[in-house]
Amino acid sequence: MTVATMSRVNSRTTLVRMSSAAALLIAAVLAVSMPWLSTFAVQRLLVEVFTLFAVALAWNLLAGYGGLVAIGLHVFVGVGSYSLFALSNQLHLNPFLLLPAAAVFAAVFALVSAWPMFRLSGAYFAVGTWVLAEMMRILTLNAPWLGAGGGMPLEAMSDIDRWTRNAGVYWAALFVGVGSLVASRQVLRGSLGLALMSVRDSEPAALASGVPVARAKIALWVLCAVISGLAGAVSYMNTLQVTPDASFSLNWTAAAIFIAVLGGIGTLEGPIVGTIVYFLLRETFAGYGAWYFIGVGLLAILTMVAAPGGAVSLVPEKWRLDPFRIRRRMVESDLDRSASFPTT
Repeated sequence: MTVATMSRVNSRTTLVRMSSAAALLIAAVLAVSMPWLSTFAVQRLLVEVFTLFAVALAWNLLAGYGGLVAIGLHVFVGVGSYSLFALSNQLHLNPFLLLPAAAVFAAVFALVSAWPMFRLSGAYFAVGTWVLAEMMRILTLNAPWLGAGGGMPLEAMSDIDRWTRNAGVYWAALFVGVGSLVASRQVLRGSLGLALMSVRDSEPAALASGVPVARAKIALWVLCAVISGLAGAVSYMNTLQVTPDASFSLNWTAAAIFIAVLGGIGTLEGPIVGTIVYFLLRETFAGYGAWYFIGVGLLAILTMVAAPGGAVSLVPEKWRLDPFRIRRRMVESDLDRSASFPTT
């Protein structure tokens, strides 16, 4: 390759990077400015989009990278939302300031529940997580200080005007959606991500290579709990009311599974594509009632049969982009990072 050719290639690469950076900057400005550019209804819909995307991303990380198929991931949605509401009402504090506390409660609950849950595997683990979520739902139903079956309102929000409230919830949802994606990318590009990818490819081979599979899965479990807990807290800030039957509902996990399967399990692009398709279908065909649910179910079955890798797998390998740069080739530097992951 001549010097002139190399110069042209470098120029094109620089131009592409500058164009991508400019596009991201414009998208970020538009996203942040949405409260001034859209109606309250659009903002509430976008809150749903970002929070459900975060839960779907968490489920996709568990199943696609950790081999942990959890039917009861919604338990963290309930824990996160109830911890935020209870703390805000009891301490009379601004709920926006308590979002980190919801993440902490979800993480602590994940660590406590990891011991019984990780003694199970396969289908037993999947059913066990669902039983855990049902136990928490029943406990909440029988807790008068949490409002029992009627749930509880977010009292502190009554002191905030409508525009500020809606804008704040939207920005919080935007932070949770984008933040969960950025955090997932950083984790997958690190030593933990390399360990999880080796588990995804072959858990016996990972164990034989000295990868601390159990510790990697627990770390992933806590990360997904934090993402789901924050998503649940923001989602119910949007409705100003939380109830056991809604926050601990299987509908959360069912939607997350549908999004992940439709977009592509084991990729970061999958939940993005799946979320877009899910909400397009819902907003277009939800008025058809039962036929809508039948159609969504048939689409999920067709996807699992015809394209098990989801929509992402339908793109030919040579055209497939890697916008998050998490695909790895096992070179010497990767092996060194894998060796640096703690084993004791």
